[in-house]
Amino acid sequence: MRTGTNLLKVKDYNQRLVLEIIRLGDGASRVEIAERTGLTAQTVSNIVRRLLSEGVIEEVGKGRSRGGGKPRVLLRLRPGAGYAVGVQIDRDEVRVALVDLAGRVVGRRRHPLAGRGGPEDVVKLAVGAVGAVIREGGVESGKVLGVGVAAPGPLDPDSGVVYGPPGMEGWEEVRLKEKIEAACGYPVVLDNDAVASAVGERWIGAARGVRDFLFVYAGWGISAGIFVDGQLYRGRSGTAGEIGHIPLDPAGPVCGCGNRGCLVRYCSPREITDRVRRRLDAGEESTLRGIHGRDPAALDYEAVRRAAAAGDRLALEEVGESARMLGRALVGLANTLDPEKVVLGGRAFGRVGEVYRREAEEALGRVLYPGRRQVGVEVSASGEEAVALGAAALVLHDSYAPRMQGLEAL
Repeated sequence: MRTGTNLLKVKDYNQRLVLEIIRLGDGASRVEIAERTGLTAQTVSNIVRRLLSEGVIEEVGKGRSRGGGKPRVLLRLRPGAGYAVGVQIDRDEVRVALVDLAGRVVGRRRHPLAGRGGPEDVVKLAVGAVGAVIREGGVESGKVLGVGVAAPGPLDPDSGVVYGPPGMEGWEEVRLKEKIEAACGYPVVLDNDAVASAVGERWIGAARGVRDFLFVYAGWGISAGIFVDGQLYRGRSGTAGEIGHIPLDPAGPVCGCGNRGCLVRYCSPREITDRVRRRLDAGEESTLRGIHGRDPAALDYEAVRRAAAAGDRLALEEVGESARMLGRALVGLANTLDPEKVVLGGRAFGRVGEVYRREAEEALGRVLYPGRRQVGVEVSASGEEAVALGAAALVLHDSYAPRMQGLEAL
């Protein structure tokens, strides 16, 4: 557990650290907080007093004291003290989720884009949905901490600009953060879908309290959000996590990045669907033959997923090969980053997430030094809401998570 410091110049960091202890413990005493952070009892007392007066935390009864002493008063976040809205902007839909401080979903909306995929139309739709979930949830506007927006990359979270994500025509250099902020009136945090999903998983999902993990996000392509020592890792240029462009086979298919055999060429929904079509064209048997015969264009990844989940041999073979290639990449990542856990999430894992989990688990059994470390693998319980919930968690993370930036000189 990271420790705090009693220097006045990092008061905000210490407050965030105390909040994290309370949030993860769902009930912690002042003495426990001091023991776990290394802060003095007086520093903890001052922070707790301030948080109680602001209504962010509350006293919720008493816990046992070691050694039979006086019972200790437990502290917990007040879920209704604040709310965050998450917006997922994807190529074919907009999802919105409203969550409280405890990460509980208070409201949600989903809007298919149906051809209205230009930036102006999408911003208008998203802002309208934000207002609707706040009204429907009965939440006072003053309690809304902000709006988190998750979109496909490439994008710059600092400037809030989206730079022409693949498959999104008309989205070249869109100042998305600025547009949504001006239209809705709330502070806006922008990040890519993989990073948002990782943050959400650490706040309210399978990686809650886990300091070192990877969230592998599979949607249009495949990428990852990375936490190292409790901190979101972005890399020098902010592009860490582009695992879809890990070259796995020098003799493999050419990738758009210029390399051969990149992971995305095996794991993206489009690639999997194309391989299924080619095998059907070659005459192989499958329950998908009827769809393919009527209209090859109607054979999409959703149909492949359904067939695989129902046990269709051809569909299962292609999904399984994709999962094995992902497992191969994960072994390299695990040997490099030494994570405690890998979480799989995103629309492309829907229905077939267990196939990917099994293959990843088997592959990760071959990490270096298996006697000294084990890497757990889970499928996100958030399902297709992972990105929207993660976008809301971006706001909570930005508001409350302890971060080391600015402390390096201490």
